[in-house]
Amino acid sequence: MRKELLNYNHQCNQIKPTSPPSSDIWQKGCVMYARRGTGQAWMQPLIHGDTKFEWPNSATLLQASPVDDPSLATFCEPVEKANSNHLFTEGLVNSIGLKNRPMRVHSMVKYAAIARGDAEVYIKFARSGYKEKIWDHAAGVVIVEEAGGVVTDAGGRPLDFSRGLYLEGLDRGIVACSGPILHDKIIGAGKQICEGHCHKLMTREASAEIYSPFLRSDH
Repeated sequence: MRKELLNYNHQCNQIKPTSPPSSDIWQKGCVMYARRGTGQAWMQPLIHGDTKFEWPNSATLLQASPVDDPSLATFCEPVEKANSNHLFTEGLVNSIGLKNRPMRVHSMVKYAAIARGDAEVYIKFARSGYKEKIWDHAAGVVIVEEAGGVVTDAGGRPLDFSRGLYLEGLDRGIVACSGPILHDKIIGAGKQICEGHCHKLMTREASAEIYSPFLRSDH
């Protein structure tokens, strides 16, 4: 996987390479894997034909990016608008100074990009009523964490994969980062935005309670 393959084409929502394909073994795809608690995540090309697996078989260690300046960070978000709140995410990344256009990519590619150092941030805030499925995140979370990254919900809590098919108790969304500095900035900004939104709602409700008796008495 090369970083240019992650560039998002806004017209057709597909990943397209910006340079001619090469003949190296990585052009055929790759496998990433990790074991929780080892502090190591690995990537290797697919095995084709009669080739046998012999460790390390071209496997390389993965390492998350050291970038911790939001203005230099690359961030990923899902392509699908049906289950992702792109508008909220846009406001969040603007508030912390993320300047690069989002890479909108499918499936586990977001986690793979962070683990490999091709991106620094993955943010997903689901639309109301949508439940995150554990198989969409479990493997990617382990690989990112073992490569040096951080993954939590929007409240800063670890994701809980022990409660069935869905990520129950998820606080608003998912935030994955290449390191703790970027992660803390995003979590803090998310809390401030939500607190400001809640304050506005409470103010509106209080205003309605104050003025509604007068409105009713006028009729």
